[in-house]
Amino acid sequence: MTRTRLLLLPLLLAACTPTPTPPSATQDDDVPTVARPTRPAQPSCALTPAWLSGLGGPGRLMGVNLRAPLRAQVTPSLFDQLLDVREAINGSYWGESGVDLQALHEQAERTARAAFGNLRAADLTARTDAFMNEYVDGVRDGHTYVLDAAGFRAFRDSLSAAPTPAPRLGVRWAAVPGEDGAVLLDAFPEWPAAQAGLTRGDTLLAIGGQALTRQPGDSDAAHAARLNALLGQASAAGQPVTVTYRRVQAGAETTASTTVTPRVLSSAPLPYARTPAPGTVLLRLPTFATTGVAQQVHALIGGAQRAGATHLILDLRGNGGGLLSEAIGVAGALVGDRAGETIETLDGQDVTFAYRGGQVLAGYNCAPTSPVLGVGTPARWTGRLTILVNEGSASASEIVAQLAAQTGATLTGERTSGVGNTVTVIGAISGDRGLSVTIGRANDLRGQPLTPDVTPSPTTPDDLRALAHGRDLPLDAALK
Repeated sequence: MTRTRLLLLPLLLAACTPTPTPPSATQDDDVPTVARPTRPAQPSCALTPAWLSGLGGPGRLMGVNLRAPLRAQVTPSLFDQLLDVREAINGSYWGESGVDLQALHEQAERTARAAFGNLRAADLTARTDAFMNEYVDGVRDGHTYVLDAAGFRAFRDSLSAAPTPAPRLGVRWAAVPGEDGAVLLDAFPEWPAAQAGLTRGDTLLAIGGQALTRQPGDSDAAHAARLNALLGQASAAGQPVTVTYRRVQAGAETTASTTVTPRVLSSAPLPYARTPAPGTVLLRLPTFATTGVAQQVHALIGGAQRAGATHLILDLRGNGGGLLSEAIGVAGALVGDRAGETIETLDGQDVTFAYRGGQVLAGYNCAPTSPVLGVGTPARWTGRLTILVNEGSASASEIVAQLAAQTGATLTGERTSGVGNTVTVIGAISGDRGLSVTIGRANDLRGQPLTPDVTPSPTTPDDLRALAHGRDLPLDAALK
């Protein structure tokens, strides 16, 4: 399985970057220098800042807005990608990296020319993708990275909840460290695996007659890659497939089989709830990356309150982030008017998001007054609140966890990924690749900087081997 990249606020990328100087007449593939602006000492109040002018106003912040590559050529080259990255990073980056950006760009250009020859003649391949990934990782910022063509397409699909490109089982899984099989992290309600009776904590041992066993000498990464291929092959045809699984409950282990019929699904599963104990509702948020998340959370919390629940467990484990407007909308159901943040940007057009009575409002160096998200029937949780996090919780998850902790919520699990104090934009670069750039530093509504991560005290490891043998350690801790 690939490393999860972290998302927060998909916007127009580098909408107002400086015009580059023309290429040198003596070196056809010299990448032009791009000046880096200075943040103004006294930002002005503006209804719509320059970097949002191409979006049609704040109402468009709920969706992904991607600028087209600046050079719409039939066959884009490595030169085009290098220039795109320079313009986006120099014109927009406002994170906490101490790297000399101009030196990084120049070193990357020298390395690229030595490896690929003339940059305008260098076609875009898997090899150039690897180079661009290493180059942009040199910014040393967890929110600034390149997406290859497949990753960029998957990102766009998740934001629009587009149908998956092939039939799926409807689960999230992980290889069991040091063991055979794939343990289920999620079996989403009303999707094929859950309809066939599978649930979180079940360990898939075989699919379609093919055992999911670890090969001699396999590392965990190699085992996971093999499982990914086998599960993908078994589900791609959309035909019924027999799944053998192990389930451990109350210390008793059983092995059983069921038939699952994979089908095309949404790329972005919405939150769902279950009742792990009387009076307790477990609300699982797999992602913030699509519209409708906040609406669903408010509806589920309202339903839990009407059913008499007194303890809410919000499960953000493995949630790598998503739309900031959705995150603030979710936080509004937990902390009311304390939900919000201000994003400080390089151009000085700082943006404040705030939750007010069922709406997320935005303002630009002004009071937040422009609606960007509305919840039909707002809920406000007032009972006991526990937040589950792990090392896969990032960005929007860290923001929600921090805001909830400020009002007394208990954090349970592991230290989070560590980018919860910045905001990113994601846009297209040449060759249908994507580029994420940190464009803002985040403060809460009191003006205090948010922290890069959250750390429960004490920590409880989110142990996959324990889960595969019937023990969800962070959840058990939350229920005690």
